[in-house]
Amino acid sequence: MIRLIDLLNEVTNPYSVKWINPTQEYFTQELSELLGNEMRFSKEEFFHPQNYDSIYSILSHTFKMIAEHSKGSNISSTKEIKDILINKEINELMNDWDKFRHVLMKDSKARVEALNLFKMGRMEDWNDDKINKTFYMGNFNKISPNMVKDTTSSGLMKQMKNDKGKTIANLKGYEKNIQDFRTERSRELPPPFVMKLKTGGRDNNDYTLIGGHKRSTVALQLNLPITAWFIDLSN
Repeated sequence: MIRLIDLLNEVTNPYSVKWINPTQEYFTQELSELLGNEMRFSKEEFFHPQNYDSIYSILSHTFKMIAEHSKGSNISSTKEIKDILINKEINELMNDWDKFRHVLMKDSKARVEALNLFKMGRMEDWNDDKINKTFYMGNFNKISPNMVKDTTSSGLMKQMKNDKGKTIANLKGYEKNIQDFRTERSRELPPPFVMKLKTGGRDNNDYTLIGGHKRSTVALQLNLPITAWFIDLSN
């Protein structure tokens, strides 16, 4: 049951957020969402035939590393790299991705390529229509429709506890973001990262969220406007 004091608290002390331009430090923190995420290197995203050439022009060294690791020897031909990678999933290319992803994230040339890709983005207001067309973006009612019954901030935090009163492990990031809003009320945050490929986003969406999921989910649940760092790779 929602307490009246919780409802009044949400109305009389509204939250606010200022989305700020991501810094070089933040780009670096988000490398795991690009170099370390197998979803990027898949036939639905970077290795899709319609996306491959344009992404290869940005991440050529990274693609070469993946292809050579898959083959087990050096490769000098861009055609051979493409033949190995195009329309493939990481699990088809290697069985040790969990180890190799760390090698990729530590490689200086791969890091530079990834940072350059991130820097292609721009700040853009992300309205409801765009949010609804962005894979993995939405409030709790969209992302986990069976989870939320009490949508006040205090109610959300209670629902993230298990029977022993401890926060469920995979919900700790959400809880921290909610608690930070309850403590600070007004916050400055780096924006969520949204990408658009030539093929659009995953699951027939126009866009794909590739970073900042927890921040954007909590902000949307608290009825706050979203500004995205939009990386348009569709042209």
